[in-house]
This record gives sequence, structure tokens and C-alpha cells, in this order.
Amino acid sequence: MRIKSKNVWVDEAFIPAVVELSGDRIESVLPGDGRADVDYGEHRILPGLIDTHTHGYGGGDASDGNPDTIRNWIPYYPKEGVTTFLPGTVTRSEARILQAMHAIAEADEERIEGANLYGIFLQGPYTSHDFKGAYDPYLIQKPSVEQFKMFQEASGNRIKMIGLAVEQDEGHQLLKYCVERGIIVSMGHSGALYDEAYQAYTEGASNITHCFNNMIPLHHREPGLPGAALTIRGLYTEVIADGIHIHPAVINLIGTMKGKDKLIVITDSSRYKGLKPGYYESVDRKVTIGEDGVGRLPSGKLAGSCITLSQSVKNLMDLADLPEATAINAATINPARMLGIGDRKGLLKSGYDADIAVLDADFKSVQTYVGGKAML
Repeated sequence: MRIKSKNVWVDEAFIPAVVELSGDRIESVLPGDGRADVDYGEHRILPGLIDTHTHGYGGGDASDGNPDTIRNWIPYYPKEGVTTFLPGTVTRSEARILQAMHAIAEADEERIEGANLYGIFLQGPYTSHDFKGAYDPYLIQKPSVEQFKMFQEASGNRIKMIGLAVEQDEGHQLLKYCVERGIIVSMGHSGALYDEAYQAYTEGASNITHCFNNMIPLHHREPGLPGAALTIRGLYTEVIADGIHIHPAVINLIGTMKGKDKLIVITDSSRYKGLKPGYYESVDRKVTIGEDGVGRLPSGKLAGSCITLSQSVKNLMDLADLPEATAINAATINPARMLGIGDRKGLLKSGYDADIAVLDADFKSVQTYVGGKAML
């Protein structure tokens, strides 16, 4: 099958081109206005979007321990152009995290049609008490290799990324254990100072969890984790681009410092994504979703976003005034490379997976292909 548009994302620019699909792979990308089975006109054809940091949708959370949450989530995600994602668990008791690992594995084994569930992001429970965000401080746990082994076994070895307050990890034992096994270590929910963050980077930590959120502020005499994110060139750095979690000017700062190759845009979506504004109670918190689409605790503290990833890409350009290549790479090739799958996902290129997002001028989904199959 061949699809075409006047705006196909090739070599960091939109050009007229025809994308030929063969099975679940891209056979070729041919510049120009050639023959095609489907003509998308002016719509943008992009590599499928990749969300590496998301916690829930439609009332369900990855930490619930309910496989139905994942069963509903997988077919939903192509509706916003997402073709690959990592459901993220949060700070819960050991028993509930184990239950969540089993539930995600159960749903994943069913091979439900929709977005690719690449693996699990274990964001909690190894966070800082001082930078816990919306998490229950009594459920935060000391980083433990032995406990992590239990979680990984329960998941069927699906944990691909772990969130870590490295200053809580004695001797960086868990960090080193994960790096040795190819598990991405993302520093966040952390009071780490710059020197410790830099040491963790030299030991293999490769990502920063939602930069500026839940970490010590940037200070001119102690730059901390935000300073490490901005100045260590090799670190990937996440940003929530709803314009509320971080001011657009600061999003611009992060994107400008990281450039087009190291910025990663995430949704950090909560269970309330897809629900109408209003007051909601779940097993662990009470949240009000405002007309701005953001959840807040009774204290006013932010409790996750409800934004789509395609809107996040648009916001990087429209709100934060970042270049097109910086914005689009942040949801495509950058997360693919961070995950170690940049040799088959994240680009429209011969031999790559036929994971494709077709978006209109407002970055709303027109069609999404996963493994060459139309999802919408």
C-alpha cells in the first residue's frame, strides 16, 4: 500500500512524498507526487508518536493492578497518533506494585490491537520524601536491588525504565544494577545536587524525569538536577508541555539547551485523562480536573496532566516557540533512541516499522498506522 501527502516528515522537513508500506515495514519513501492508494493532501504524515511517560487513561491507572485498564488503553492511544508507549506505575505499596506488574503482563500477552506496549516505566516507589509530588509519603521506599528483582520477575522482564532519586540509592547500587541490564535510569522526584546527578550520569543514568517538576529549583550556586538536565549534553530530558506544569518560557529554555536531539516530550497523563472536568475520588487521592484539563489535589498541588501527545508537540511550537524539528523529534526519534529502538522506530525510513501518524493542521489525528494497519 502507498500513502502520500504534500507534508511528509523526511530528514527533519515536510516535503511532498509517497510512503510505501509492505506488511509491517516501510518499503520506501519516495519524494515527489507519485501514485498512491491514499492521498492525505495537506495533512502531515509523521513517524508514530512515542509516549515514554504516562500513567493512565479513562479512569484507570497502570498501578491499579487491573488488566482492563491496559486493555482499554492500548486501542485508545492511536487516536492521538501514539503508536508506542510505556505504561508507568507510581509510588504504591510493594504488594500493589507486584499486582500491577502481573496485570500489565497479563494484558500485554493478549496482543491487543492498538499501540505497541513496549515495556513498563517503574516511576515509583524510589522517590524523595521532599519531592514526592502527589505521592503518599508513607509508601516511598528505599531503593533495593532485591525488591526491584521481585518487580521485574512479576512483570515478566517488562520493566524498561526506572525512576530513581539517586541520592536515596546507597552507593548507586540499584542504578548500576539496572544499567548493567540495559534498563534506563531516569532521575527524578529527587533532591539530588548537581555533583551527584553528574556522577549518576557517568555511571549510566540517561534521562531526567519531567524537568523542573519535583526536584530542587535551579540556583546559581547549586544548579541541582535542573542544572544537570540543562548542561549535561548526553542526558535526555523530559518536559510536560501543557503550559501549566512548566511556564512556556522555561519549556523554551529546556528545548533550546537540549536541542533537537535530546528533548523528550511526555504526557505524564493520569487516570483522569479522557474524563470530563469535575471532582473525582480514587483509592489513593481526591482530584479536581479543571477546565484547563489539569488535575489538582485539594491543596492545589498538581496531580498529573490530561493532555494528548499530539497536542504536546503542537504546544512545543506554538506555546514554547521551539523549532519544528525540536518539537517533532521530541515525540518520535528522540524517545526511540532513548529506549534503544531508534534503528526501527521514530523515522519514516526504508526498513523501519510502519508506525505512522497522520495529523491535520491542528495536530489532531486523521489516521494512525501501527505495523502497517490502519487503526482509525
